[in-house]
Amino acid sequence: MTNSFEVRILRAPEELGHYRRLLFDAYIHEAGWNFHPANPSGIRISGHELRDDRDDIAICFGVFQEDRLIGGARLCGRHQGQFEIHGYQPHRDLTFLNAPNLIEASRAVLRSEFRGSGVFPLLVRHLFEFCENNQLSVFTVTSDPSVIRLYKRIGMPAVEGCRFKFEPEDPAEAQLFLVDSRGVLDTVLKNLTR
Repeated sequence: MTNSFEVRILRAPEELGHYRRLLFDAYIHEAGWNFHPANPSGIRISGHELRDDRDDIAICFGVFQEDRLIGGARLCGRHQGQFEIHGYQPHRDLTFLNAPNLIEASRAVLRSEFRGSGVFPLLVRHLFEFCENNQLSVFTVTSDPSVIRLYKRIGMPAVEGCRFKFEPEDPAEAQLFLVDSRGVLDTVLKNLTR
């Protein structure tokens, strides 16, 4: 099924707006996500788009079926010297995130009819190939059980003792996964192409 899909960097303002509307639909409408208005990420709703303080520095990727955007995710470096997790976990020792060339993968979304279809691993593979081609290490944080299972299956190491809730009312704890070496990245990419 993945042969009919294309993953590419979103550059046009219209594509970025469509990606942010997909985020709004999936996170707010479908999942009923309630974020604190004074959240450390500056997450907000603008029109029918989910926005935050990192939008201007993120590299967003889209998954297309023909010309239709059906999903996406982003890679984001530090904003004002910190990653998003720093604002939510100010007292946690996160010195392992001080590595140079580290980037965060976040804000993944797929239209509901494509979830479980093999499109998400295709998207992850493209994100990680970008990291490999640009000599970047990558980490991501998720609370989605199916995503956690995928990450474990492809060999992404979960950081020991780094489970937390972004907000106290979140229904599930999130887990941080870190790909901090070329060897781990090679393993993950190899497992994603199987």
